[in-house]
Amino acid sequence: MTAFASSHRAAHYTDLNDMYKKSRSEGFGDEATRRIMIGTYVLSHGYYDAYYLKAQKIRRLIAEDFQKAFAQCDVIAGPVSPTVAWKIGEKSDDPVANYLADIYTLSSSLAGLPGMSVPAGFGAHGMPVGLQLIGNYFKEAQLLGAAHQFQLATDWHEKKPEARA
Repeated sequence: MTAFASSHRAAHYTDLNDMYKKSRSEGFGDEATRRIMIGTYVLSHGYYDAYYLKAQKIRRLIAEDFQKAFAQCDVIAGPVSPTVAWKIGEKSDDPVANYLADIYTLSSSLAGLPGMSVPAGFGAHGMPVGLQLIGNYFKEAQLLGAAHQFQLATDWHEKKPEARA
């Protein structure tokens, strides 16, 4: 899917501001930069009420739906993505495909819930498939326990895709 910079620091800079500017511009790929710019645009003056406040209301509704589900279960399991993983760089020039690849993981992020992905097999062309596990607020230990039990019951986390020519 997408790769985001985690701890890049520019090698050459003149002062702290220059280091921040260069580190951020060098450290984020095109997709991460695109998403940051969209977020900045949405939060800019004049769009706050139109987008942000409405989004906060929707976010609250999503969180309430999750709480209804957690009244009946401890962990929610589902796919990470609507497709199998892509080869590295395969969709780097397709922002729509990148956004759609994240569609199943957005709701837990919007609700502020802990979630994780664990290897769960291989699909088309032998590419990896991920299983998304979502836990309730402050139930990270329970979520990690479920993931651990899944890995004890399966060996998908030990397998690698076959090399392709």
